[in-house]
Amino acid sequence: MIACTASAGADNQTSAFGFLELPRSAHEAALGGRTVSLLLDDPTLVYSNPAAITATSSRMLGLNVMTWLAGTTAAGAQYCDVAGKRSAFAASARYISYGVSDQTDIYGNTTGTFGSRDIALSGTYGYQLGNNWNGGVTMRMIYSNYSSYSSFAMAADLGLIYTSPSGLLNAGLTFSNIGGQLKPFQDIREQLPFNITAGVSVRLSHAPVRLTLTMDRLNKWSQSDFYNAGGELTAGDIFLRHLSFGADILLTDNIYVALGYNARYHAELSTGSRKGLTGVSIGGGIRLNKMQFGLSFGKYQVSTSSLLFNLAINI
Repeated sequence: MIACTASAGADNQTSAFGFLELPRSAHEAALGGRTVSLLLDDPTLVYSNPAAITATSSRMLGLNVMTWLAGTTAAGAQYCDVAGKRSAFAASARYISYGVSDQTDIYGNTTGTFGSRDIALSGTYGYQLGNNWNGGVTMRMIYSNYSSYSSFAMAADLGLIYTSPSGLLNAGLTFSNIGGQLKPFQDIREQLPFNITAGVSVRLSHAPVRLTLTMDRLNKWSQSDFYNAGGELTAGDIFLRHLSFGADILLTDNIYVALGYNARYHAELSTGSRKGLTGVSIGGGIRLNKMQFGLSFGKYQVSTSSLLFNLAINI
């Protein structure tokens, strides 16, 4: 039986294409792993909420690179542009290679090698629904190949962002990975990692700070949806594992430092009795004349931590 894609964090689901849950925005990764309520001129935010595309500048090219498991290459590219006064669109690609592995027979003898990879190609359209509302949709083709096994799927993301009249509060809602496999790995069709996420970001009026609260996986409330090595989870435990918190310190209009905490990562990615800073993420970004950079540090696998780097250029 072929394994599903490598799990994107602490997740014991059996859904296919788990790589879709890996962060691609350094900014949102620094705020706890997933953020759907930011409306900024940052093309990487569209990955979690397609409505965010309406705030990006015209003709932006974005690149993202992530360090993950040893021998793994994770990278992506994106192009964004505006279409009239209210519309914007983006095209993006994501590629993850898990390197070369030994292929063995039933007796453990090496018979050769094989490669494993995941690929996602996406198109996004966003529209300003009014002075305070923005909406967006992403359509995605997904392909995974592990040795002689392969699978193809189609998925869609839907997103909304509300901005208060003062501009100090944003609220977002997304429905991610709506779809299914057109070609399964074998005879059994597996679910995509469907996710409902809601969040709010508030810019303090008298301090250069923006606070963000996100509730992830709102469609999952069962014990079996969460990993727990210690036995039963209480209702409070399950509720907390939906939450992540983040704060931006806005040093200037063009420089930020971000800190985040993801309660699920803290509970599920820790080993033994020492949890330490597991679940804590940090990052920062800077905008120059026609370029912007973002870098974050976090943990999305039990065995290793990750760096995520973003670069965006106005061309």
